[in-house]
Amino acid sequence: IWVGVGTFEFLVQVAAPTLPFDDGDRVVGIRMWDAASSDMRPAALHDFAEWREEVRTVDGLGAYRDLERNLITADGRSEPIAIAEISASAFPVTRVAALLGRTLTAADVESGAAPVIVIGYSLWQRRFAANPDVLGQLVQVGREPATIVGVMPEGFGFPVAHRAWVPLRLNPIDFERGTGPTVEVFGRLAPGASLEEAGAELAAIGSRTAADLPETHQHLQPRVMPYARTILELSALMSVGVFSMNGFMIALMVLLCGNVALLMFARAVSRESEIVVRNALGASRGRIVIQMFAEALVLASLAAGIGLALARNGLRWGMTIVEGEVLEGGQLPFWFHDSLSLASVIYAVGLTLLAAAIAGVLPGLKMTRQGLVTALRQRTAGGGGPRFSGVWTAVIVTQVALTVLLPYLTFALQRDMQENVEPEVGFAAERYLAVRLEMDREDWVPAADTSRAAFLAQVRSTQQELERRLLEQPAVEGVTFATNLPRRYHDWNQIEIDEGAVVPQDTVRGHRVSNAFIEADYFEVLGTELVSGRGFHSGDIESGAHVVIVNDRFVEVVLGGRNPVGRRVRVAASDLGEDLPESVGPWYEIVGVAPDLGMTSGYNAAGFYQPIIPDAAPPRFMLMRVRGEPEAFAPTLRRLASDVDPDLRLNDVLPLDEMDAAEAQFYDFWLRLSGLLTLVVLILSWAGIYSVMSFAVSRRTREIGIRVALGGGAGRIVLGILRRPLAQVTLGVAFGASLILALRVGLSDPGMGPSAADAARMGVYAVVMLGVCLLACVVPIRRALAVEPTEALAAE
Repeated sequence: IWVGVGTFEFLVQVAAPTLPFDDGDRVVGIRMWDAASSDMRPAALHDFAEWREEVRTVDGLGAYRDLERNLITADGRSEPIAIAEISASAFPVTRVAALLGRTLTAADVESGAAPVIVIGYSLWQRRFAANPDVLGQLVQVGREPATIVGVMPEGFGFPVAHRAWVPLRLNPIDFERGTGPTVEVFGRLAPGASLEEAGAELAAIGSRTAADLPETHQHLQPRVMPYARTILELSALMSVGVFSMNGFMIALMVLLCGNVALLMFARAVSRESEIVVRNALGASRGRIVIQMFAEALVLASLAAGIGLALARNGLRWGMTIVEGEVLEGGQLPFWFHDSLSLASVIYAVGLTLLAAAIAGVLPGLKMTRQGLVTALRQRTAGGGGPRFSGVWTAVIVTQVALTVLLPYLTFALQRDMQENVEPEVGFAAERYLAVRLEMDREDWVPAADTSRAAFLAQVRSTQQELERRLLEQPAVEGVTFATNLPRRYHDWNQIEIDEGAVVPQDTVRGHRVSNAFIEADYFEVLGTELVSGRGFHSGDIESGAHVVIVNDRFVEVVLGGRNPVGRRVRVAASDLGEDLPESVGPWYEIVGVAPDLGMTSGYNAAGFYQPIIPDAAPPRFMLMRVRGEPEAFAPTLRRLASDVDPDLRLNDVLPLDEMDAAEAQFYDFWLRLSGLLTLVVLILSWAGIYSVMSFAVSRRTREIGIRVALGGGAGRIVLGILRRPLAQVTLGVAFGASLILALRVGLSDPGMGPSAADAARMGVYAVVMLGVCLLACVVPIRRALAVEPTEALAAE
């Protein structure tokens, strides 16, 4: 119930979000539907200006653009923050007033107005120590100075997850129709207007524009929709798919409740005499079943109370994982919250009723299905009452299979985490400071060279100047740049190898390896020597030579340990696209072999390095070897970067051994969750199997007494009784082992293939499960054999 409700609440906020505003359901967004590409896209600046003048069903029509800029305070501290360049109408639309000062006004967006900024509550708390005198302070936003005029209340992040707001001053007259920046448009439905009426009005305006401007708007049509849908755009089918993810949690609960149902059935069997008497006195079958349902409901309700409390506390944990791993350190939209909605509470009630039905109604129906006369006949004939057969045998086998499968999955997840999150890098990662670099290309700056070539030249010049200044610092021993870093996930590529290669590990898709572009001094800065061959030099870049350096794992996996130097490889496709013929790249000559430096891809960690070429996209990461603690140098790094170029943003300034924190947290979350669920399943399964088998054997005390009285040997009696329980456990272990084998074959991963160690673990586990079964059966058997036959018959 905890996992199910927590998952359901998060999925509700994804698929059916609500805005925490006054009449938040009336806040809408307007986007363009492109029929040619069958996709939604932002509106052009000219379209927004036209809608603002003509639309009557939507009030306060405004627009915004996402920006990320360095916020530089008077003390020289620099930090990249998410900023909304936004219309002043945004704040009246949300109906949220400033906590301190004021919000943006119409005068702020006028050309020539003094630059101002409104900051968010968290930014005010963290960067300004919640100083009430923050109003009027001058800060620098990128290259531009701005005065703080307001602070928004806690939790306000409109339009998405922004922490600061500056005026949107783009003027359509500065751009020709069909050119200029795009913007996201929002507003609030006018009093009395419906979403359908607004849609009809926008559709009429769109049709007129398409007729007037067929060159640019022939395939475009404005669509108005609930605001959150413009951020998280899900179709009805996708919403169903999102909610279907919770089916796994329900299936797990059904399996757990099935085990509880076994125990409840055993308890009901022990009350057989009571039920027979009540039935004889007129109690109907329905009344008896309802009583057992009520008893199970008490247990399920207690579980629901605990589950809801855990879900409330665990939801924030899960959202933190999503923000760190899926959003790469970003933030969920502002309407996400860690409290449980009424829908989730109702969902918990449904899960509670389902659990009670499985644990109470099913055993009740099974217990009362035979009726009074049949029960009396069985008791008189020494039948021992109801038996665990049919569906209950299937439940036992399934439970045993789960106890085999789930520990393996947990073990595999832990192994995957250790290999992909904590790889061996071969150097002192804690001595290196890693940085993710970002700069924005302004496409719509009048009278400026905004070409890609000019932008790349600017980025290269900025990075070179920053490197020069860093190397002047006594604490810096080396600086290098790369498109990715050790210990981080690397995208994999499908590659081809020249003649003479071993059979590919995946004969359908070919070899899968990772790659990264590096500077020539990369290995020198890392303090590692090549295993064989040579490194990159300036001639490789100047001549345009196609050369690569592969790692040890590449030699082992792809070439079977053969000498790689002089061999050729080429990229056939990457995990970002399909296996298209036009995606095949040129041949590259292998000139060297590097040690494995933590190039993780989730697929063997085999990889190769290529030299950074000037015309390509600039590298996103910078790596520095520093003296002392890397964190201590971070403030100096930020100061130098802002001095070189205020538009250069430094994200994730962390020691290299912490750069994988988000990925490690993600794996740790699933490891803890799967470990917890595995532990719960194991405890319930072992307890259930032990209790049910022990109870089933103890129910045969009369039978044992009769067989002893007739001269049956103890050994033969024991073997006869153990035959069925042992068969059930053996079948369950075999079923679980077959599931594991199927998973391994389906994954087609040599690292996950059968091994002698795994087979040994499986054998030990099978012995443990058989031991549980024997212990459950032997104790009541010994007790029954010790009873005198006359006493056993008298007891019945």
